[in-house]
Amino acid sequence: MLQYLIKITDNTFIPVIMFALLSATVIQLSKKHLIIGFVLGMIAAFIYAILKRNTGIAVREFYDLGTNVAWCIIVVPLLISLFFRKSQALNILLIVIATGIITSQNLPNILLYPFEFDVGMDSIFNNDYLFKWVGYGFSLFVCILIGLFVYRLCTRFSTRFVIAITSLAIIFFTAQNAINLLRILIVRRFISPQKWMMDLVTSVLDHVNLFTFIFIVLVLVLSILLYIKSKTTSLVGSNPAQVRKLKASLRRDRRTSLLLMAGIAITAYTVTRARYIFEKGVELTPAEPVTPNADGLIVIPLDKVNDGNLHRYGYKATDGTLIRFIVIKKSENAYGVGFDACDICGASGYYQRGNQVVCILCDVVMNIATIGFSGGCNPVPLKYEILDGNMIIRPTHLEAEKSRFK
Repeated sequence: MLQYLIKITDNTFIPVIMFALLSATVIQLSKKHLIIGFVLGMIAAFIYAILKRNTGIAVREFYDLGTNVAWCIIVVPLLISLFFRKSQALNILLIVIATGIITSQNLPNILLYPFEFDVGMDSIFNNDYLFKWVGYGFSLFVCILIGLFVYRLCTRFSTRFVIAITSLAIIFFTAQNAINLLRILIVRRFISPQKWMMDLVTSVLDHVNLFTFIFIVLVLVLSILLYIKSKTTSLVGSNPAQVRKLKASLRRDRRTSLLLMAGIAITAYTVTRARYIFEKGVELTPAEPVTPNADGLIVIPLDKVNDGNLHRYGYKATDGTLIRFIVIKKSENAYGVGFDACDICGASGYYQRGNQVVCILCDVVMNIATIGFSGGCNPVPLKYEILDGNMIIRPTHLEAEKSRFK
């Protein structure tokens, strides 16, 4: 339950706020254009989800690369159009594109998560399967309500103020996209990474809640301002009916702000305490020590790793660094062998959850068939040989990567 409560919050909270702010900013133009953008993004997300689910040609990083680049291209024209609003046709076009990108970026995960619910289960008729749906549905419900409350809240402020808040949110959202774009370019080796790039990406991954907290603060400020406004507005009207109408409006404003604060509190709890509760029990199993034999080779009998489970080994390098690597049987004649580290998350390591291999830092589930290949959050590949029923690993290949574990 907690796993999907956290995942859906991570994937939905920021997008629904962005969608709500854009809606409140441009709703005067036409509601139908926001719907067009959402539908286009939904179509792209459905196509990707279907390909990801049924074929091997859909690569998430390439999909994200396209959406991230598209957002970075339109962000400056979008900000200019929000401030100056000179061309209605241009505004509409940018709104359609922006809402489409936001939708297409995050909807695929929401569509695909339910297919993970029964992994490792003999039957779906059990409490664990039900609780996963409860966590998924509750988090989605809360995030959508937050988006609706943010939209209603924005309609109570001046257009100029809402444009300023929306522009600030766009800047933060762009920063998040830019960092994700940088991560993909580094992982796919499209660019030669500099130290500051690696430090930046690693720092953001280490502070997984950074942008969520930024948007929490942004929405919290808006809800507090609305509450203060509802308490300080003078009850002035030309007749008692207008005064009663104003009182009712202010009561709705207070309820909106309080409900939004409650939603923010649930979100903050989910990404902090709930995440801690879910992750605190995840610890790496001790690495089984291995040493070279008389021929200077590390020999692992295949019958020790043929059970389909994740096996972790530790080799002590010449300078004393403990180098960890993992082995898992993928098929009848294939093994996944890699360092217990990846290019993005470093030496945080991997663990087994049911029939899944998961990165302990970012909770990304590995496709076991791809372990042994580079890319994404996959373990850094480690060369090996199979000889006479044994797996042979050369210490020189381990020594070459010891810097990852220092």
